[in-house]
Amino acid sequence: MNINRTTAPEFKNIDSFELLPIETYELNNGIKVHLMQAGSQEVAKLDFLFPAGSVQASQPLLASITNKALSEGTVSMSGAEISEKIDFYGAFIGQQASFHHSVVTLVALTHFLPETLKILEDIIKNPVFEQKEIDTLLNKRKQEYLIESDKVKTLATRAFTQNLYGKEHPYGNYLTMDDFEKLTREDVINFHKQAYIPSGTHIIISGQPGSNIKELLNTHFGQHWSDEQPLKDPQPQNKEDVLRNIFVEKNDALQSSIKIGIPLFSKEHPDFHGMQILNAVLGGFFGSRLMTKIREEKGLTYGISSFIMTYKFGGFLVIGSDVKAENRELAVKEIFNEIKKLRDERIGNEELALVRNFLLGDMIRNFDGPFATSDNYRGLIDESLSPAYFNEFFDVLTSITAEELQNLAQKYFQETDFITVIAGK
Repeated sequence: MNINRTTAPEFKNIDSFELLPIETYELNNGIKVHLMQAGSQEVAKLDFLFPAGSVQASQPLLASITNKALSEGTVSMSGAEISEKIDFYGAFIGQQASFHHSVVTLVALTHFLPETLKILEDIIKNPVFEQKEIDTLLNKRKQEYLIESDKVKTLATRAFTQNLYGKEHPYGNYLTMDDFEKLTREDVINFHKQAYIPSGTHIIISGQPGSNIKELLNTHFGQHWSDEQPLKDPQPQNKEDVLRNIFVEKNDALQSSIKIGIPLFSKEHPDFHGMQILNAVLGGFFGSRLMTKIREEKGLTYGISSFIMTYKFGGFLVIGSDVKAENRELAVKEIFNEIKKLRDERIGNEELALVRNFLLGDMIRNFDGPFATSDNYRGLIDESLSPAYFNEFFDVLTSITAEELQNLAQKYFQETDFITVIAGK
């Protein structure tokens, strides 16, 4: 086939969005299964979401260490034997703890799912949590903590979220050195017993798991292996003493880290989709206003961005950048100038088209294939949202006007509502 390289590829607008079909059902014990069967390769990804996040845990580190320690040894296999068997089948097991769930992921060839699911069942149901393995995980996490705690960016982030949510709730509760000494093996064993349970658990399957996947899941995970009910999932209390300006001093810092943001809401809020688009205009991609003004025109920083963080019980928008200490006042001033412009002036048609096309392209990339789709779908379970959420965002993205975006800026971007945190000299 001859390709005419003098002619550019045809440009096409994205005028529709269709999510992969999702089949939902329950195992015999009530575990909810979400199946996205797609793709041409005989491989599948299974994400097990347990109600075992840091919000349900009674202390810092408990959720993450319990999750990581699952694959470090069971009643019948050592951690090394688990790794050897998983490698033999060409599979992968990953673990991740978040605020409201802990996730155990299996990626395996369809042909070997009977064998790999048996191993996964042993990991989830029968971990031994040996003290030496827990100590190893704690020491590794401590080193990471010490490295991160020396960064002004980390200090600013901690101060910002603690100011919003307080130190008592996990949304704002960051580690201290004392936390590494408090966690015991008994804590881990008890948390596993209480939180890695059928009730409240979801399984997301993507790829080609085979026609017998429901039978396999019922065999290994469809029994009532625990009668425990999910632990409490408390939301943070509204703080009345939120500070608007915070300075965290670090005398040996070479730069100052700036965090400027506002409290927002969860994905359920009717203005959330519009705020995502407004955030993109402000600082959500490389061609954003903050990058253009603060980096390209003023040369005050190497990088600056804004993003929206959402939780089950709230969220926030925050702008972040690291600058030289002598430039921080000017950087803060210029950031607020760009915020003011969004309130005072409507976005031009050309800029709005650029942002719209960027977000549409980003959306299509994020749903390229069943594995990527399942990763995005997983984020909805924390907030009990339906897949229609993605279609709603597409509809808002393709129809929102400059006037509507300006109205959102005037509603949420009032200067007196912003919190400014600076960490450094």
